[in-house]
Amino acid sequence: MIARVRSPTRTTQLKRNIFLTGFSGTGKTTVGREAARILGWQFVDLDERIEADAGTTIDAIFAEHGEPHFRETEAQTLLTACESERQVVSTGGGIAESADNRAAMMQHGAVVCLEATPETIFERVLAQSTGDDAIVRPMLAANDPLERIRSLKSLRQLNYTLAHWTVHTDILTPEQAAHEVVRAFDILNEGDTAICWKAYPDWMRQRAEDLRAADMQSSELQASDRQASD
Repeated sequence: MIARVRSPTRTTQLKRNIFLTGFSGTGKTTVGREAARILGWQFVDLDERIEADAGTTIDAIFAEHGEPHFRETEAQTLLTACESERQVVSTGGGIAESADNRAAMMQHGAVVCLEATPETIFERVLAQSTGDDAIVRPMLAANDPLERIRSLKSLRQLNYTLAHWTVHTDILTPEQAAHEVVRAFDILNEGDTAICWKAYPDWMRQRAEDLRAADMQSSELQASDRQASD
């Protein structure tokens, strides 16, 4: 079963962005792109934006300036993203460690944490570290990468649980996880149809068309059944 955990601090304020949090390898970038496509929204990868603004890699920023400098840059990049709406924002694995970052995301959108077991994360990051599009994962350089993942994830877990909603991605495809994210957004906005139309009209329009098509098909089947019984 896919667990979806609603925060007891949920409010009725309309949420105009989706912020994806979670450990590295839980699928934030892939799922975020698909969720943005479903909604007809912009996709923002904070790590990619930081690298584009700095003209260098995050690893280089850490090496040259240290983690405190990177965290300041990350926080400022998040605040800039919060100035816009109708975005699915993929965040870095450590962004939820800051109370200010958590507050900014909570204020400007729905915070959805993507979860996975350390074993699943290890398999994913290992697979991503090979091939032409290989992604460098420093945690794989540890003597025991799986134990490193377990340890670091454990330290961050409490802050991950403070999200509005959690989607467990272990057995989900990126497409399935993206639909769970969109459904969470719908529920967090009270499932109000008027609100949903304002928040993501493209997706609601497609859903309305799908429902109309289903109704037409149902009517045709009923007519066929009546004719057959005459």
